Amino acid sequence: MANRKKRAPHSGIDESYWDGLDNAAKLFPAITNTRSPNVFRFSAVLSDEVVPEILQEAVEKALSIMPSFSVKLHRGLFWYYFDVNNERPKVRPEHAYPCKSIYRAKERGFLFRVTYYHKRINFELYHALSDGMGALSFMRLIVYCYYNLLDGAEVPEELIRNESDELTRDFDEDSFIINAPTKDSDEKSAEHEEDAFRINGYRYDGTRLGVLAAIIPADKMLELAKSHSATLSEYVCALLIYSIYNTSYRRSPKNRPIVISIPVNLRGMFESSTLRNFFGHMNIGVKPGRNATFDEILDSVKEQFARKLDRGNFERQITSHVNIERIPGIRYVPLFIKDIVMRIIYKNSAKRYTMTFSNLGRIKLPDVISDRVERFEVIIGGSQTHPKKTALCSYKNNLALAFSSTVDDNSFEQFLLSFLVKEGIDVTVSSNETSEPIKEKPAKHKKEKKAKDKPKSGKKEQKTVKKQEKKSEGEAGL
Repeated sequence: MANRKKRAPHSGIDESYWDGLDNAAKLFPAITNTRSPNVFRFSAVLSDEVVPEILQEAVEKALSIMPSFSVKLHRGLFWYYFDVNNERPKVRPEHAYPCKSIYRAKERGFLFRVTYYHKRINFELYHALSDGMGALSFMRLIVYCYYNLLDGAEVPEELIRNESDELTRDFDEDSFIINAPTKDSDEKSAEHEEDAFRINGYRYDGTRLGVLAAIIPADKMLELAKSHSATLSEYVCALLIYSIYNTSYRRSPKNRPIVISIPVNLRGMFESSTLRNFFGHMNIGVKPGRNATFDEILDSVKEQFARKLDRGNFERQITSHVNIERIPGIRYVPLFIKDIVMRIIYKNSAKRYTMTFSNLGRIKLPDVISDRVERFEVIIGGSQTHPKKTALCSYKNNLALAFSSTVDDNSFEQFLLSFLVKEGIDVTVSSNETSEPIKEKPAKHKKEKKAKDKPKSGKKEQKTVKKQEKKSEGEAGL
């Protein structure tokens, strides 16, 4: 009992801290399992080898600055909730596939994990705690603290304070509730969305996740998109659709649209600074005709971006989500019933898109440490319903396009990267997939030797005795 009265040594919050989940986060505990962990990863590739002891201190220091990440998730009678976590997170060497389950895993109650491998720092986060932009804020803070502890003269304490003051403001705000109109002024109905094409394939066993990362010159990629009068997100979205169309879609008899679901950060649109989840989504779909061209698909994608990337569209999304919480009596419905309803809602919405594509944009670091980081990468974890996912981010002139897959089929990725190469883009590819080890067959002479050493028995032994008797009788007659 004495320990529970103590203040968390790293968090900056005391034992009285309690907080509910934001509107979007309430879905994730209900739909999470080992096949759909709802985990994503940020990686920072440094210019030098990671020092594990310094990284451990850096994570603890970052938690003292961002207390909203030092929490654990509990299951209540009516809702899930967060409270303070008094443990210390353990930084470990990377030893498993990326984006393995965190919820109810052995992470000392934390909803994130930090691992390292040579020059790489990995930060993996359970989506119920925050979204991509919130996770990126914490990842950057870890890097600041790491270099501050490694070399305080070059990375002073003032830098961390200046960078973190704005980030830690309103860290636990539920921006969905705050920005939801009390009355829906825009009565425009949502567009009808039919079931989308689904990618299939031979699924990996267990929690195995295949990852392929393509490192591309950012300036060349932006020039390519600009030459088609498109933004980078529009161009990549169209390329994803075109690549699916030329691979798995051609092998399927179903005439359904290929739909890319794109998460959209709503903080700038609604002037929020929360570190919790605050995002909407756009479903960009094309039903390609016979012999559809890339330019035709891109034209359709640009038209949908212009129409759907609109504040009014996201206000309707926020209102529809928050209105569920406003249903009279919903607060006192037992949690297991709410979980069932959440799974049904998610299952229906999951049918309406083929793949998730997330663009985290350009990542920046202060000049004093910018040269000590080579690049960032982001990976979206696997899913039972959607075997392929794609994420994009850039740092300096390194654009990282990462594909995650739960099926043993890379034809989609191969087509997309080959397309870029034909367009004159240099692509460097890395992957965590390795071929199976060749099993050596035992040498034949060893088998023969064992056969000779075996004692003779039964009928074979009797025949040998008789032969020897006949031979001795013949010799006696001579």
